[in-house]
Amino acid sequence: MGLIVPSAMHAERDDQPVSYEWFVGIDWGSQQHQVCVLDRDRRRVGARAVDHDGASLAQLAAWLWTLSAGQPQRVSVAIEVPRGAIVEGLLERGFHVFAVKPKQLDRFRDRHSVAGAKDDRRDALVLADSVRTDRPSFRRLQLDDPQLLVLRELSRAEETLLEDFRRSANRLRDQLHRFYPQMLQLCLAAD
Repeated sequence: MGLIVPSAMHAERDDQPVSYEWFVGIDWGSQQHQVCVLDRDRRRVGARAVDHDGASLAQLAAWLWTLSAGQPQRVSVAIEVPRGAIVEGLLERGFHVFAVKPKQLDRFRDRHSVAGAKDDRRDALVLADSVRTDRPSFRRLQLDDPQLLVLRELSRAEETLLEDFRRSANRLRDQLHRFYPQMLQLCLAAD
């Protein structure tokens, strides 16, 4: 029979403050992401561009894991998109990921530059710096139940298919109206 030994680790709760050592900003792109890492003193520790493919995203997670000395809970990541492969991969590895709304990023960008030009590297820096200074303004992301993820994706797919169907039906109706209006007397809608 074993002894119960009290653990020094406490279950993490959202209301407990977490002191982060590293602050990561990821400017999401469809083909390539810009990543910037800052330390507590706002010194740039690293920056890189990461392709949007499985191997590159795994290398990003490994780089951040090495940087944090195997303590992903000490890394705070800010990104604009609250879902996707990059977010789920980081969450699965134990990193704390925070969603930043595009309008928030726009406001934080004004702190760093008044120029309105879009710069992915600067946006990654702005994201990292804003999660360092204004973390309570962001929503921390959690992994959802896998069935909920499937349901959400199926719902998005259905919405897309219905949109495509409506668009095609409207085109067909317009063509019938132009070239064969008698057909529309049989059925007013072309669906």
